[in-house]
Amino acid sequence: MASTTNFNLNKSPSHLLHRAQQIAANHSAAALKAAGVTLRQFSVLAALSGNEGVSQSDLVNATGIDRSTLADMVARMEKAGLIKRAASKADARAKSVSLMAKGRKALEKAQPAVDAADAALFDAMPKTKQDALLSGLAKLVEDTEAADAKPAKPKTAPASAPTPAPTVVTKAKPKAKAKPKTKPKAKAAPKAAAAPKPAAKAKAKPVRRKKK
Repeated sequence: MASTTNFNLNKSPSHLLHRAQQIAANHSAAALKAAGVTLRQFSVLAALSGNEGVSQSDLVNATGIDRSTLADMVARMEKAGLIKRAASKADARAKSVSLMAKGRKALEKAQPAVDAADAALFDAMPKTKQDALLSGLAKLVEDTEAADAKPAKPKTAPASAPTPAPTVVTKAKPKAKAKPKTKPKAKAAPKAAAAPKPAAKAKAKPVRRKKK
């Protein structure tokens, strides 16, 4: 199945920079080995040259080697007698690093080979392009280090949803007891018509007998 990627290594800055570094390392490998140092150790020695007593943090910034790796390297180089560490006068918690005579000799022995390796990278490149490449690389490193040195912006907490107003539970008013329905008053029965009073009997007048 054919690959669908069209990534061109020859147009990748990171790949080309890595290849260029490999070419430079190959040019200087023999001389560095003869001096008893690696390319990274050479970088540390070169950074210390003329900067006696710098801190390990300064070396991290100057060489680009990460802090933990540099700490291991410095310990090994001190054991080999290339450098020495002492308590910093400026900061009791830090160590100042300086070149020893053995380290200076190793630097002087390896430097011509490193210079030759740098020159070999530019052999097929016009002078104007050499300057443009150097200034471009220097600007890239400077801008990247400046960006890394900026304090990280505090992460803003995501806006929280507004707190819903507490639900007020209203107690239902007890239903008023229904008043018992009053029975409609029974209509009063019509009063019976009073029976007519019997007519008073007329008293019979006594019949007077005529006297004879």
